[in-house]
Amino acid sequence: MKVEQIESVDEFIAATTGFRAADPLRTNVIGSVSFAVAEGDRTYDDYHWWIVRNGDGGVVGIAMRTNPFNLYLSSMPPEASRVLGRTVGHLDDALPGLTGPRGLVDAFREGYAASKSPGSTRVLVEQRRDLLYELEELVEPDVEGYGRPARREETGELARMLVQFSDEAAVQALSLAEAHDATERKLRDGSLFCWDLEGAIVAMAGHAPIVTTGLVVLGRVGPVYTPPSYRRRGYGSAVTAYVTRHLMEQGARVMLFTDASNPTSNAIYQEIGYRLVDELVEMRFVER
Repeated sequence: MKVEQIESVDEFIAATTGFRAADPLRTNVIGSVSFAVAEGDRTYDDYHWWIVRNGDGGVVGIAMRTNPFNLYLSSMPPEASRVLGRTVGHLDDALPGLTGPRGLVDAFREGYAASKSPGSTRVLVEQRRDLLYELEELVEPDVEGYGRPARREETGELARMLVQFSDEAAVQALSLAEAHDATERKLRDGSLFCWDLEGAIVAMAGHAPIVTTGLVVLGRVGPVYTPPSYRRRGYGSAVTAYVTRHLMEQGARVMLFTDASNPTSNAIYQEIGYRLVDELVEMRFVER
């Protein structure tokens, strides 16, 4: 197998179209991020785009790292992940961690250790596990209030909720200024929604940019957040269903991720029609 590090995001997108179309759910994050970078909607400190090819030149796996985030693995054969790990050890030894299916993370770690790079002596520590769901058939709950697009004058309130979400979900921490920028961006994109109860925002949800690969159109719901004082009343389910319907009306298949350690959110998503597809693990490197 051969590993290629691609410098151009446009070249990466073109070279991986067929592979991503064949497995749209597990490559959605890579697809949405790469498209956002190509269109100038996202910028990061550094970019690393990877392709693994078999002996015939066919793409069997892809990965990306947008600094400061983890290297993100698509589905691929374990041996492809090992080969990728050895190559990354020589060319991108500063990676902070890995995100992907556990078996592929383990295979990558084996290859990375075999590279004997300075960074490969670090230990991987699990931070969280996420479950990947796809909508099977939407069941919209009967909950008081109504769903609607977020409004520009609500930017400050929604930014504070986004900070609270990042703190509770143990994802990449956001400052209030960063959350404010992210909220403004989602408002411009029309991808942020609220559940409204008598003028109060009792839950919010957004979605990532819709990714079209070949004939596959895929939307990803998230983040979803309900302030503590409004929980256990169905508002999170309602706003998730509302955003799901919005994506379906645009012709998209719909997916989402949820924290594997949160039984409440997992039960909610199954109740409104989502089915479990896969589990991903997020791990960070720490010094021995």
